[in-house]
Amino acid sequence: MAKNYTALTLIIIAGELIFSLPFHVTRYFKPTFLESFAINNTVLGDAFAFYGLLALISYFPGGYLADKYSAKKLMALALFLTGAGGFFFASFPDPGRLRFLYGFWGITTILFFWGALIKYTSLWGGNESQGKAFGYLEAGRGLVASVSSSFALLIFYFSTDLENGVQSSTKAIQNIIFYYSCLTIFIGLLILVFLRENQFKKTKIISSQNKEKLQIYPVGLISIIIICAYCGFRSIDNAALYLTEVGQLSELEASTFITILGYLRIVAAFAAGFIADKITSAKLVTILFIVSMLTQSVLCGFFLQEFYQLILICSNFVIMFLAIVSLRAIYFSLIEPVGINSNRLGVCIGIISLVGFTPDIFFHSLTGRILDANPGIVGHQNFYLATMILSAIGLLTSLQLSNWIVKKKRYNFKNH
Repeated sequence: MAKNYTALTLIIIAGELIFSLPFHVTRYFKPTFLESFAINNTVLGDAFAFYGLLALISYFPGGYLADKYSAKKLMALALFLTGAGGFFFASFPDPGRLRFLYGFWGITTILFFWGALIKYTSLWGGNESQGKAFGYLEAGRGLVASVSSSFALLIFYFSTDLENGVQSSTKAIQNIIFYYSCLTIFIGLLILVFLRENQFKKTKIISSQNKEKLQIYPVGLISIIIICAYCGFRSIDNAALYLTEVGQLSELEASTFITILGYLRIVAAFAAGFIADKITSAKLVTILFIVSMLTQSVLCGFFLQEFYQLILICSNFVIMFLAIVSLRAIYFSLIEPVGINSNRLGVCIGIISLVGFTPDIFFHSLTGRILDANPGIVGHQNFYLATMILSAIGLLTSLQLSNWIVKKKRYNFKNH
């Protein structure tokens, strides 16, 4: 069956923009965001915890909805509701209301959207191109994130008047929020009008008599891998803060660096997808966790601000970013060897997401407390030590999954 690239393009754009309001604003403009909302890292972390809690509750029923209802209608509804929440966001709600807004977004982005997005992508890739399918998804999302954040950076630049200080920064953040809100609603309209329902078929890989035995263990391993990789991805949200507090860059310089860095996500995701189809996703995940550990260990130790060390830190961020986004690009392609029928794929995605994305509950809240407990260099060193430990756990789990895949192939060979 010919691949529908137009439909895939639409869901790629939607797949990134739906998360722009809860995540882009703080990722690219975190120092200014905290100042404008008059909050600290702990308050923001607690808001993300509300997001994570509601998202966690939504993953499994969201997978069920993806198996039962139209992906087009589910995704369009999610985009409309998320964009509408952005207009309330622009009113600078107090910490209590901010937490409830993030909880609302946890429902809109996951319950109605996530399962449909991942299921559509998996079915698009079929049995032979899982790495490529998810590579396209992540690369495309990276492109959308980079382009949209570049325009947001221009809005920030032209909205900022250095003479007006905080008042000017607040207006800039508000304009950026309005921009992302309108963009999210607009792509929802495009999805509703142009997205065609998918009719992909997926072949069952394993026999029914071995189905339960073979699925439980690897699904658990994949879930742990996603927990560790997802924590690494969320750690990127603190890169701008690290560069301003430790590297002594200005807020605009740090935001510009992170925005430029985002373009590398495109190349990394494409490459990871194609490499995964060549050497298997499990092997590539193992390699990427090793690279993540090494780069995070550097950030645990380097803290001086001389020019050559700043260059080392920025270079290290580049390598770490490439490894982390490559992990993110391919970890869902690990599902294919388990052998799930298309009519149960959404539920499987829901279960794995339910476990794998539990960091949405605790990671930002924990991050805020680590950084606020030891402000400055020490806090950031402690933070990257924690992420390095998580990468080590991911490495051990990916090795175990690789062993399971080898044993499964031998078992299937003997029985055929």
